[in-house]
Amino acid sequence: MKQLILIAIATALPGAGCELKFGDDIELVAPNVTAKELAEVTQRTGIQFPVEATGLGYVFFGSGIDDSLAIKVLIPDEKKSDFLINDLFQSGEKNKPSVQIGSNQSWWNLKELKDRVDRTKSLTKGRYVECSFGKAEGKWVAYISWMSS
Repeated sequence: MKQLILIAIATALPGAGCELKFGDDIELVAPNVTAKELAEVTQRTGIQFPVEATGLGYVFFGSGIDDSLAIKVLIPDEKKSDFLINDLFQSGEKNKPSVQIGSNQSWWNLKELKDRVDRTKSLTKGRYVECSFGKAEGKWVAYISWMSS
């Protein structure tokens, strides 16, 4: 009898609104990383990018339980100080990134950075952001990871 009740409950649960809905995974490389993706990163992380910033690589993982994203962004030399005004660099912890959402992407290469600045920060509602910023091939580049837990 108990088995019959458990089977009935297990059968009823999927139709009772307990299904989890997941999004899509997105992987882009330049020139397909647009202002739309930069705006998405700003919305989730609070990091503001100068208008002249160029997205070099972007990945968004929405198909799992917890969303996450990674982006590599070229910051023009003359906008470096504007970028470093972001709250993450003012109040974030001076820790090297540990999550590195983009580490499996071909464009993710933190080892290339010189004059590197690293920051990590816990955000509201179980969210977390980290950034490594430095020079790669003579240009300023930011590697940013964000995750929701």
